[in-house]
Amino acid sequence: MILQEHHIFLLQGSNKENRKNNLENSLSLISNNIGDILKKSSYFESQAWNMNKNTYPFYNRALHIKTHLNPISLLQEIHNIEFFIGRENKKKKEGYQDREIDIDIIFYDNIIIHSSILTIPHPLFHLRRFALEPMCEITPNKNHPIFNFTILEILGLCLDKLKIKKINI
Repeated sequence: MILQEHHIFLLQGSNKENRKNNLENSLSLISNNIGDILKKSSYFESQAWNMNKNTYPFYNRALHIKTHLNPISLLQEIHNIEFFIGRENKKKKEGYQDREIDIDIIFYDNIIIHSSILTIPHPLFHLRRFALEPMCEITPNKNHPIFNFTILEILGLCLDKLKIKKINI
């Protein structure tokens, strides 16, 4: 049986403890448990989105990965990795919280999923400069399957004014 290959794009984020180590440790687990890393963006530092202004800044990075996992299995592996790195329950209702690691599925091939446990493309992606800039670095001409705009075009239309900077660490 030949397993079908899928191209996925993930966004890593961390604002707790050693942010770089959290991203690197999760990258290793992603490579071992999800698939081959084809591309990774630079590190980007950003203010926390929709959180208290005094919240410690996030490091973010976008990844392009080739996987054989279906969307639900991918989501489960991501939750396992987040839990292993130290992430508490992702579904707390008090709003956004500091986290050792957050891994979001931005795109899975060009499919669109709306379910109670998973939405692809990520429903807030187009509103978040901290996600758009790293994605634009690795795939500026990728087309968003719902909006039919490229990542670069969406970035140009984004109203998010939070400070984002590429960093060398």
